[in-house]
Amino acid sequence: MIIRLAVLAAALAFLPPLAAESAESTKRLGKFGEWEGFSFSEGGSRTCYVAAIAGKVQGGEKGRTNTFLIVTHRSGGKSTDEVSINGTYGFKKESSVELQIGAKKNSLFTRGDRAWANDAASDRAIVEALRKGRDAIMHATPAKGAPITATFALSGFSDALAAADKACSVKR
Repeated sequence: MIIRLAVLAAALAFLPPLAAESAESTKRLGKFGEWEGFSFSEGGSRTCYVAAIAGKVQGGEKGRTNTFLIVTHRSGGKSTDEVSINGTYGFKKESSVELQIGAKKNSLFTRGDRAWANDAASDRAIVEALRKGRDAIMHATPAKGAPITATFALSGFSDALAAADKACSVKR
């Protein structure tokens, strides 16, 4: 568990807009099942996010398979429920990632080691599915290695999201 937390913290350090000065002020909102919540303030605005590391990963390049599912709120009306995936191995250029929750398949665009939903409506639909689902399965093509499948348990997601909502004053 300690290793998973260290890997999660290291990967989250690369989240834009996390800057060096904000890393010191990052507050842990708690651990909720397989999910953790965090918040920080920067330049007068607050950012809150929840994240989980994939519990099961198949394929990819040996030793480079850490994959994180993240939902972020940025205060000041910048964004709410922004869904992203961080594949520390990097995604194949101009590829897409499929995130399946139940029977629903969602397509995310990639850039480097990150993947995002195409728009705010897609973000909201994915978050709603995450709140109701049991697990989320990602299928992607890494920059190197075999295709990769990563499974995220959704136990604790709703509680983690509620903590992030409260910390960033998001009303549902």
